[in-house]
Amino acid sequence: MRRRGLGLLVLGSMAWLGVACSDDQGPSEPPLVVEKPATKSGDNQTGPVATALGNPLRILITRDGDPVEGVGVNWSAAQGGAISDAVESDELGIASAVWTLGPEEGTQVATATVEGATNSPLTYSATAESGEPPPPPPGVTVDVQADNTFSPSTVTIAPGESVTWEWAEGVGRHNVVPDGEEPPSSGILRDGPFTYTHTFNTPGTYRYYCAAHGAPGGVGMSGIVVVEPQ
Repeated sequence: MRRRGLGLLVLGSMAWLGVACSDDQGPSEPPLVVEKPATKSGDNQTGPVATALGNPLRILITRDGDPVEGVGVNWSAAQGGAISDAVESDELGIASAVWTLGPEEGTQVATATVEGATNSPLTYSATAESGEPPPPPPGVTVDVQADNTFSPSTVTIAPGESVTWEWAEGVGRHNVVPDGEEPPSSGILRDGPFTYTHTFNTPGTYRYYCAAHGAPGGVGMSGIVVVEPQ
C-alpha cells in the first residue's frame, strides 16, 4: 500500500508540473524604444510663424538596438501648428513628418508618440519668429526616373544650397537613402508625384541610393552630391 500511495504522489506531482509548464509562455518581445537621431532630428529649429520648418522632424525606432521598419508615429503640434507628410519608419528605423508652426511668436512644441514604446512621447521645440519667410535656398533638382536612375547622377553645389529630388506623375516606388548620415532618408518607397528637399551645409561628398533599386557604394540606382567650399 505504501508503494501504491507513493506512485499516486509521483503521478500527481508530474501532473502539477505539466500544468505549470503549460502556463509558461516564454520570454515576451522587448518593447520598442524611441529616441531622437543623433543628427538631423529637426529639434530646436527657428522659422517664421505659420510656416513649415526647413527640416522634417525625425524619430528613431528600435527594438533591442536594431531599427524597426513600418512603425507609425502619432505626431501632434501645439500652439496652432500642424503636422503633415508623416511617413512610417523606414529600413533605418527613421520616421519623419513636416512641422508647420502656429500663428503666434515664441516657443512652440510638437510631440511624437509610439504607443507602448520606451521614452514615448518625445518632445520637439521650435522658435517662431515674425516676418516674411525667407526665400528657398538656391540649389538643383534631381529627377527620379522611371528607368530606375537619378538624373543627373552627380550634382555639385555650394554649402547652404539644396538638392530637390522630384518624382514625376507615374514614376513609382523610389526613395532616397544615404550611404552615411546625409541626406536624411526620404522615408518609405514613394509613387510620384512627390518631391524631397535637403539643404547641405557642410562641404564633402555625399552618396545616396534607392532602397528598392540600388545599394551603398554606387550600386544600381544611386547618386552623388558634391558640396564644394566657396
